[in-house]
Amino acid sequence: MQPTFLFIGPDKTGSTWLYQILRQHPDCHVPDLKDIYFFDRFYSRGVDWYFSLFDGAAPNSGAVGELSHDYLLSTVAAKRIAKDLPDVKLLTCLRDPVQRTFSHYLYMVRSGRTSISFETALDRFPELIENSLYAKHLRVYLELFPRDQIKVLFFEKLRADPRGFAAEVFEFLRIPLVEDLPYEERVLPASRPRSMLVARLAKLGAEVARRAGMTSLVGRVKCHPLVVRTLYRPYDTRPKMDSATATRLRERFRDDIVELQTLLSVDLSHWLGQTEGADR
Repeated sequence: MQPTFLFIGPDKTGSTWLYQILRQHPDCHVPDLKDIYFFDRFYSRGVDWYFSLFDGAAPNSGAVGELSHDYLLSTVAAKRIAKDLPDVKLLTCLRDPVQRTFSHYLYMVRSGRTSISFETALDRFPELIENSLYAKHLRVYLELFPRDQIKVLFFEKLRADPRGFAAEVFEFLRIPLVEDLPYEERVLPASRPRSMLVARLAKLGAEVARRAGMTSLVGRVKCHPLVVRTLYRPYDTRPKMDSATATRLRERFRDDIVELQTLLSVDLSHWLGQTEGADR
């Protein structure tokens, strides 16, 4: 079976929350693993392998799809999706780029990838900035797909009104709103590794399993509550970025935000002055 929708990213914009909601919707089917990364990392496996991941969908499923938050960042992935799934519906959720960048850094710490300061990490890991340049990446998709096939959501709506956010997704996917889903439940709040080494090894093990094609196994293990509790512990007080760093980042993203306003015909002036935000 072919997917009817894709969530294309970026990371740290509520994709895990959305994945869990869609998994529990009776008219929607998503595979056992979030972030399959077929169109960017594993395209050599072929579309038959990819389509087989959706074989568990019921014949009357209203929406069938997957969530891979790096697709937005890949021009190659965009062109492959346009070629193989020209009619697919695309979902993206955008978050204040300064907030997203800091949340990305905290996730890197959680995964055992780094323990250096945020300011040092900004220089060492280019993806922290690159993944927040939404206009640059979204422009590619807007050139390849009709505008009505792309639903642009905003993380602020998810934080303020998760049920309303889900209703927008369901309307776009043409599946009904379900009243009793856990819309208010938080997923993956910011946390830190109990052991940097163990967290790093767990991440490496998951990547090895992905490359071996064991997608369902990775999905089950990754989300198991016991695994999460064993590897991570929540912050007593969530870290905050230095205000001077936030100001510097705001200026770095200014041109991209202005371009994004033009691309989407929306007012994002609040992104040009806001400095803090919660993680989800």
